[in-house]
Amino acid sequence: MAGCYRKCAFFLIFIFVFSLIGMPVQAAENEIKITTKTGFDGKVKTGRGFPVQVTIENNGKDFKGDLLVNFYPTYNSTGSKVLHIDVPKGSTKTFNVSLQGLSEENQYNNQNVQSLFLYEGSWKNGKEVGFRGSKNLSPRYTDPERKTLGLLSENPDRLKELKSLPSDAMIDTIVMDESILPEDRLGLDLIDYLVIDEYPFSSLKPAQQEAILEWVKNGGILIAGGAPDAVQAYGSLIHDLPMEPVNEAEANLTGLKSAIKPGKELEKVPVFYGKTKADSEIVYKSGDIPIVAKRISGSGEIWQTAFSAGAQPIASWKGYGDWLAFLLSQSHVSTNVTSQGFINPYEQYYMDFAEVNSYFPSSHFSLGQIFLMLLAYVVLIAPALYFALKKWDRREQAWWIIPSFALLCSAAIFGIGAKDRIASPQVSQIGVFKAEGGQLQGIKAVSLLSNTSGDYGFAFPRGEFSGIPESSYNSPKHFSVFESGRKEDIVTFPNVEYWATRTLYGPATKKEAGEFVMDLKFAGSKLTGTIENRFPYDFENVYVWSGSKQIKLGKLDKGGSLKVHETLGQNYLSGPLTPGYGHQMPSTAQDIPKMKKSKLEYGAVEFLYNKSRLRNIPIVYGFTKDPVVNADLTGQSEKSTSVSLIYQAAEIEMEMSGPFSLKEEELSADLVAIKGEVFEVPRGGREASIDVGQYEYILHVPSQLNKDSTRFEEISVTLIPGNAVFSLINAETGESIKLTDKTTKFTDKPGRFITKDGLIKIKLEKTGQNDPFVRMPSVTIKGVAGK
Repeated sequence: MAGCYRKCAFFLIFIFVFSLIGMPVQAAENEIKITTKTGFDGKVKTGRGFPVQVTIENNGKDFKGDLLVNFYPTYNSTGSKVLHIDVPKGSTKTFNVSLQGLSEENQYNNQNVQSLFLYEGSWKNGKEVGFRGSKNLSPRYTDPERKTLGLLSENPDRLKELKSLPSDAMIDTIVMDESILPEDRLGLDLIDYLVIDEYPFSSLKPAQQEAILEWVKNGGILIAGGAPDAVQAYGSLIHDLPMEPVNEAEANLTGLKSAIKPGKELEKVPVFYGKTKADSEIVYKSGDIPIVAKRISGSGEIWQTAFSAGAQPIASWKGYGDWLAFLLSQSHVSTNVTSQGFINPYEQYYMDFAEVNSYFPSSHFSLGQIFLMLLAYVVLIAPALYFALKKWDRREQAWWIIPSFALLCSAAIFGIGAKDRIASPQVSQIGVFKAEGGQLQGIKAVSLLSNTSGDYGFAFPRGEFSGIPESSYNSPKHFSVFESGRKEDIVTFPNVEYWATRTLYGPATKKEAGEFVMDLKFAGSKLTGTIENRFPYDFENVYVWSGSKQIKLGKLDKGGSLKVHETLGQNYLSGPLTPGYGHQMPSTAQDIPKMKKSKLEYGAVEFLYNKSRLRNIPIVYGFTKDPVVNADLTGQSEKSTSVSLIYQAAEIEMEMSGPFSLKEEELSADLVAIKGEVFEVPRGGREASIDVGQYEYILHVPSQLNKDSTRFEEISVTLIPGNAVFSLINAETGESIKLTDKTTKFTDKPGRFITKDGLIKIKLEKTGQNDPFVRMPSVTIKGVAGK
């Protein structure tokens, strides 16, 4: 009986002690509650940045610590963003963070896999604690091939006709909440268009205003509505608008294009207008009043309407959404539709750019060298040792001398081969950048080769690099960790193994970076003039690239000038053609530097030039050993190598005379969906797989053949039979001429079909759902330069 009492007593003590051990964790879980809002209205896009709003409610003691929020932009990339939180007892605080992206294909895209981790103190050495609420994000993925229009208004109900655009416009609309507006450009990445109307832009935080402006400069399309107090409402943005809205009047807007034509209700619409800036373009006028104007800002555009987007009577016009969809189709938005359909941009960056950066050269012996060393040991060294020991009468010592000598040779071979990896960690950086408006935009990759195990951290200037890590980690607690400070962003790779590689890659930006100042002339196939380097970088070589020709001009140091006198063997200049480097990988250490430069040239055209609005314009580019956006390995001294490519659209005075003929392949092409969906566009853009709908096939005439100095004599259009109807658009009147013959030649004022920007637009109406394949018309142009 006494033994039974003792057992019961021990059992009760065990339960009591166990309960005491579990109390702190249980207490933490009861004290802190975390809720999240993912994306805008819960929506995200594969491979695109988005904001997350985190609300922390603390019902216990004061809490200071770190919250890790995991993200996974591709199937093989994972990372964590750090939120440093300080939540006093009894309070509730809200934090905003921008993540690089999520992917439905990632193994961690599972509601049962935890993606939020809370630490008391630092995430590096603090204690993980539990919390109430969801342990992961709950995104709703939207079709990445559809565009997204954000509406920012104090009264979004006024924009009801814009909340649901025509389904065939392939544009989704979301209402944006000021509380989740990010304070960095990355969080706006999933938005393609942004309408701001009847909204006090100046009341936003300065960081939010700057984020929107940076988003525009990196390719966003901003539409600003008219307002009676526009100067006060738009604040600092007013200086970037294409028009000064200082006058008020009534305008007739019955000329707006839509499937539902405007009625008499739009004959008198209140508008606010004024003088347009010199670098702006008036898109639509009513009499002498500019109604719609646009202005290029970096790689993006700012559109401005003289009328308020939500004001009556236009807000209730049933054709309003159709008109806006048509207007948006006229803007330039880059696409990630390729010959394989949509591809996650980060996956494309890695396959065709960043992967080569993870190859590090090292000292090694070839098979022939190893054979010679083995032969020397067997034939020379071993017999020599034998005779030496025999001479000294020390043959009994051979049992340890010969193995020791062999061990010494092996150690020497190992040391020679591994000396670079033992001494210090190695860092390799590559980047490709487009220079525009004094700013650099591009793609960068940073790779690490460790020399010991442990944690490795990189520091970048704040806001200049939005990379993601290539990784294959099995545990969400071992992801690379991203922290943002006041002056720099830090990325930490935890628990890196010996002689292991880690790679970061993604978009990079540099403000106030400089430019090439060009004074170039092209005449009689000769290019002459000067190029001045106002970048803070030395270029080991500078080139001019036209078509498939890359002309090496020579070295150009910062602040220096280069004289140009080259024969190009071309009658006119055109944009660079994509080099065919594909997925090549280096086979020897000597191939690595060459392959990196090849990948940079490939990336310059495929990732930047082909997605910019400056098409069929030659470029000037150079290679520099400066990393441009620098990555510093924190707390360690590394061996670093770097190569970057910077290009800029060439400003060349054209002196061309005599007849010319442009073939189909000499006109770069774009396919823009007005109503419908583009499935695939093989390289070159001469054919496509598309859904039933309406499209614009746009051809770019070489910029040097501008309408002021060229007389166009003939435009010939040849059709390939298929299930599509094509019409050539008159650039002067906007009217279209249906193409019915196999070949149609326009000799009566053919210049009327070419815009002042050198564009030829062909309307494409796709019919028949059985076969999505369409072959684009073949267009040739004849004319005389120097009219």
